[in-house]
Amino acid sequence: MAKFEQKKPRITRREILKAGAATSVALASAVSAPAILAASRAPLKIGVLNTFSGPAASTGDWNWSGINVYLDEVRSTFAGRKVELVKEDDQFNPQIGLEKVRKFVQNDGVDLIVGPQGSNVALAVLNYVKQNKIFLVISGAGTDAITWERVPYMFRSSLAAWQLCHPLAEWIYDNLATEMLVISEDYAAGHDIAAEVTTPFIAKGGKIIKEMYVPTTVTDYSPYLTDIRSLNPPVVYNFSTGGAHAIRFVQQWAQSGIKARLAGFAGFVDATTIEQQGRAALGVLSSTIYTETLDNPVNQKFVAAYREKTKEYPNLFSDYGYVSMQLIDATLRATDGDASNKDKFAEAMAKAQFDAPRGPFRFDPVTHNPIQNVYICEEEEKDGRLVTAIIDTRKDVKAPPTKNG
Repeated sequence: MAKFEQKKPRITRREILKAGAATSVALASAVSAPAILAASRAPLKIGVLNTFSGPAASTGDWNWSGINVYLDEVRSTFAGRKVELVKEDDQFNPQIGLEKVRKFVQNDGVDLIVGPQGSNVALAVLNYVKQNKIFLVISGAGTDAITWERVPYMFRSSLAAWQLCHPLAEWIYDNLATEMLVISEDYAAGHDIAAEVTTPFIAKGGKIIKEMYVPTTVTDYSPYLTDIRSLNPPVVYNFSTGGAHAIRFVQQWAQSGIKARLAGFAGFVDATTIEQQGRAALGVLSSTIYTETLDNPVNQKFVAAYREKTKEYPNLFSDYGYVSMQLIDATLRATDGDASNKDKFAEAMAKAQFDAPRGPFRFDPVTHNPIQNVYICEEEEKDGRLVTAIIDTRKDVKAPPTKNG
């Protein structure tokens, strides 16, 4: 039987070049696919709700600066997705805050919301957030009531009042005095903080001489200071919203001639208040999760970048903003840039761990509240500048999961 040899078709030079080009394109596509995919993804839209007007406006401005320092660092890109911010002012007003959250959801179509600073605003939006399954990263509000909630898509990247109050109250009892007077602002967080200071102090055997509550609109503290002077307490603990409120109180305190030691919540005396408080702030005690004097590589980088951008030193509220972005970025990288599946996004956020300017950051998986270091501080003068110096550190402070611990 004769063999028939099949004649192979001749391949032209043009076909060889065409095939080679196609192979090159395919190879390039395979190599750069993740980059192309990332570039084609829709931007991550974040609604930023904070107080940008009124007496507490500076706290929102500092938070906003911290946010933008981090975004500059990563070129406004998380896991290959560009970040778009929608900024709204809640005016420290619960009703306005709720209106802004509705706008974020109904009009702006944000992927998640960051903020607010005011605990009164946070509590006002809580039900709407739960009912509509909104992803919320609380980057300020410290009311303990949020810690006790079990909202799957709500996390707090700042702190719970308990974390700052208990360590300082115990430190005061152990190191300063067994009697204390507490003066606080008259709104949700103010009452929370007063309770969180008095409870551990009394539990150790201390006595609370008096509790005072001051409307947030007060600018003249002289009637309250007169009352304090007449009671002659050894220590006075103050809570104010920071900024202008804290500046006025410390200035008027110094003018009052009261001899008691003065202590306060984070932001009462720090990098942005002591310049105006001046030497009146010397010796004032506070508890915080952040001060610009922290000696760690992340904070050193943060301070340098913040100084370059704002010409100021960062403070607690600046750290709030920066860490909120660190957290979202870390979570988005863990989900390969996908924030659409809220259950998976929440699972990844609960596992997030990283080094922040304030120190090691991780979540309590039960409360979605941070487990973090708390620093007992005193205002000192160093190299001709007033600074918030750390005099004691309480590591891995964790707020209790319920009101009763």
